[in-house]
Amino acid sequence: MSTIEDLAHLDLQPLANIPLKKLRQNATRLHGVCRYNPGVDKKREGLNPTDVKEVAIHPESLNDEWLRYAEFLLFHEFLHALGHSGHNRIFRTLEEQWPDNEAKNMGREFAKHLRKRNAKYAWTCPKCDWKTERTMKSSGRYLCRTCRVKLVDKILA
Repeated sequence: MSTIEDLAHLDLQPLANIPLKKLRQNATRLHGVCRYNPGVDKKREGLNPTDVKEVAIHPESLNDEWLRYAEFLLFHEFLHALGHSGHNRIFRTLEEQWPDNEAKNMGREFAKHLRKRNAKYAWTCPKCDWKTERTMKSSGRYLCRTCRVKLVDKILA
């Protein structure tokens, strides 16, 4: 992080004191989180690493296949720890400076990987054969975006 021009003037050493944790193995939507200490107002000016309780990332991201994405996740969460609690324009400008462009774009594939790994059901359109893996049944509550037909549940082996 110290090689990134817009962060070079900051004291990044306090980031080393933030405990690193893992999210639940079965989490599918959350890839990483910066948890602040109880009572910290995330909207106040001057947030810093001492306001952070922990940073956690998905344990699956630590596998060799996703390690580059895990590095980006840590960078993303450390930006939050440095006082950028939201995803505003300043945050996105800093985030965009991560040198590994391919790793920045691995999020969608990682989300698909998690959904597929934890899936118990496949929601399928009987008309166009579109399919997505899910952990819960659709039970006829959802429609295909293209055909507007009720999705059918298929149990995955």
